[in-house]
Amino acid sequence: MATTDPQNFEPLVQNPVPQAGPKATVKIRYIIVPEDDIKPYIIHGSGANNDKNFYCESRYNLLGLSAVEISNSYLETIRPQLGRSFEEISEHEFYFGTAHFGEIRDTVKIAKTETGVIWDYTPALPEDVFKAPIEFSGEMKGYTLTFMKKFAKELIENEYSKKLKFIKNVSELEAATWEIQKHEAREWLTYGDDEAHKTPFLDYIATERGFEKTALANKILEKAEEYQDRLSTILVQSQKLLKKVESCTTIWDLNIIFEDYFGVMMPTEQAESLKRIDDGKKEDGSIDENRKGLRMAFFNEDTGEKTTEDDPKAKWLPDPINPYLGNKLHF
Repeated sequence: MATTDPQNFEPLVQNPVPQAGPKATVKIRYIIVPEDDIKPYIIHGSGANNDKNFYCESRYNLLGLSAVEISNSYLETIRPQLGRSFEEISEHEFYFGTAHFGEIRDTVKIAKTETGVIWDYTPALPEDVFKAPIEFSGEMKGYTLTFMKKFAKELIENEYSKKLKFIKNVSELEAATWEIQKHEAREWLTYGDDEAHKTPFLDYIATERGFEKTALANKILEKAEEYQDRLSTILVQSQKLLKKVESCTTIWDLNIIFEDYFGVMMPTEQAESLKRIDDGKKEDGSIDENRKGLRMAFFNEDTGEKTTEDDPKAKWLPDPINPYLGNKLHF
């Protein structure tokens, strides 16, 4: 039976995979992966025909990403269909991170049963579940912090991958020909009709699209330079944001990143401390209920337009519409 003494609490989580016998084991892995990629492979409950090797459960979903626990054999089976790489995390990062994401208090409430630990007490749990406050230790905070960092990294990389597709604005097949187009455009503009420098692909495009060859070559290089400029811009943007995430040393700091850039609201007490919530107090000390609890956002003092913390003219002001909040990306 699990101890009911919070001071003797040990952060062990029962393996959720059904056991065929007292010595039956299965290797479980923990990943952060796009929700749409993993959704077809989620197997709830005991798995396919109670086969412990087919286990896949999503435990946390946010902004299109899922934190998933999955049997190793099943992951290796579906890996070719996932469509992209995933971020692998440790068991402790998974359990502490999904349970205490964004937590800033030094004490958290957990619920225990005779068979294991249920993380994060909620009123929805059965009455007979033992509830206990425990210290949110430095070790627990550390695992939560690294989970949040890895989750943020995946969010950023996903978003900038979408931006990359937008600036390409062509099919993957056509994009794959860009290097050939650039090479042959330079060859033609440098060597002209020199037999030693043939340009078959450029010839084909010019003929099919009805372009004069020199004009086409110049257009290709102009578009290539424009694309490279836009590509370097989003690369710099993504690297700056990734560095901001990596420089965070506390959950408090990461909560600011998640609210500013991902629209994930920080805990109320943190928002109050940072004056990101209007307390509704009027000059006479009474409370204006129409203002109380309003979230805040960055506004440019000169233009009045919404902006980000990097804007030197940025100022926090009440934001009743909350366009920066509600699980929206703003980078």
